[in-house]
Amino acid sequence: MRYLLPLVLLLVLTLSTHARPQQAPYKSETERVALVKKGKLSGFFNPKDLSQPPVLSAPSALLMDFDTGEVLYESGADDRHYPASTTKILTALLFIENTKPDDIVVCTDPNIGQIEPSSLGIKPGERFRAEQLLYGFLLRSANDGGVVIAEHVGGSVAGFAQKMNARAALLGATNSHFANPHGLHNPDHYTTARDLALIARAALQNPRFAAAVGTPRRTITRSINFKDVVVTSKAKRWFYDKVPGADGVKTGYTKAAAHCFVGSATRGGRRLIAVVLAAPSNAIGDTAPLLEWGFRRFPTTTVATVGQHFGFVPTKMGSAPQVATEAAQALHIPYDSLTPERVETKIEPTQNVAPIAAGQEVARLVVWQGGKKRAELPLLAVKAVPRSVVRATARSPWPWLLTLGGAGALFLIRYRHGLPNSLGTLLAPRPPAKGHRRRRSGVAPTRRDLDRNTSRSGQWGDRHREGGAGGPQDRQDPR
Repeated sequence: MRYLLPLVLLLVLTLSTHARPQQAPYKSETERVALVKKGKLSGFFNPKDLSQPPVLSAPSALLMDFDTGEVLYESGADDRHYPASTTKILTALLFIENTKPDDIVVCTDPNIGQIEPSSLGIKPGERFRAEQLLYGFLLRSANDGGVVIAEHVGGSVAGFAQKMNARAALLGATNSHFANPHGLHNPDHYTTARDLALIARAALQNPRFAAAVGTPRRTITRSINFKDVVVTSKAKRWFYDKVPGADGVKTGYTKAAAHCFVGSATRGGRRLIAVVLAAPSNAIGDTAPLLEWGFRRFPTTTVATVGQHFGFVPTKMGSAPQVATEAAQALHIPYDSLTPERVETKIEPTQNVAPIAAGQEVARLVVWQGGKKRAELPLLAVKAVPRSVVRATARSPWPWLLTLGGAGALFLIRYRHGLPNSLGTLLAPRPPAKGHRRRRSGVAPTRRDLDRNTSRSGQWGDRHREGGAGGPQDRQDPR
């Protein structure tokens, strides 16, 4: 009994604590915004007023639609910042583009152990299959793995950095400069939220990259360190496990860069990419509300699904005058829920000269919204269209002209010279007349030969005498 009273009091206090409403750590909306800017609170948005953008702590942020590349939100998107380990997105893309999954990658750097963590603890001479190194590099955010990749693809870190800058420029990321493959601090290593979104979008279009960043935990195989094989994304607990549809991409932090994050989420077949740079404490705390606001404010209309038919387009010189088309991929066009605009499509055929293979691109589906061109989608031929000889020759007069010209020439030759009807007979060499001895080439005719030819009568002899030694002056007067 003596323990009963303390237990009852403890129970009453516990219940009263849980029943009491939790007070927010701020007294007003203005104070809440100030705490977010200082990194004391996560970012937020007002679900009842989507016209107001989310309140974020990061000075630079951008939200992009994956399908179309349209920017849905930006703030300081072109300001330069240090990217920290979000650099590894570009490194991984180059690695994938220059290797096959089963390629063997060997660590040749004797000083690999001196690379600053995070790391995989790679040893000199350690061997990896490219796909295993890719997962370890991205999920562990392994800086030593970045050096191994750089030396394998570029020959050296400096050589690989040149490839990074060239690839970034091709993607339109022209306000960036990369000096290393991992993002450890270098004053000459910087990017912007816009550039990083372009790079992430290109990387996510690669199936190998998308599969790697979409798997937050993985067991890899290695040739030396058999114990350190489980790699887990640093964002698993706070992003992958909490944000619906989360499927990428990469965290980043250095003291100079502060907190960075590139996040991706897919819902209903539609993917958004969020980039947050230089957040004071929690970049994921900005990324999650930014993605949620984007899905609510900018829903999508489905323009095409994979394999959807889009009518017929004309062909040239084919056995069929037209060919059916189908969409090569799905396309979802976002629209502003506050000011929805009409979506229109137009099919623009290509040249389509037969033969046309099944699955060959034969047109582009151009999408317009609010009078502006929003996207293009390849349309493929549903069936093959072989070449038609009749249609091909009908479009050009030359085959017929050549045929008629040749027939006319043969007719004139036969008419003037009385030659045989058969083309084979016409082209065959004419046999010598009876009794005529073929003279050997290069041997002058003898007197006997000339006498014989002169005295020979008949059609061949007459012809010979008309143009030869026995001309008209030698003929007897018929009178």
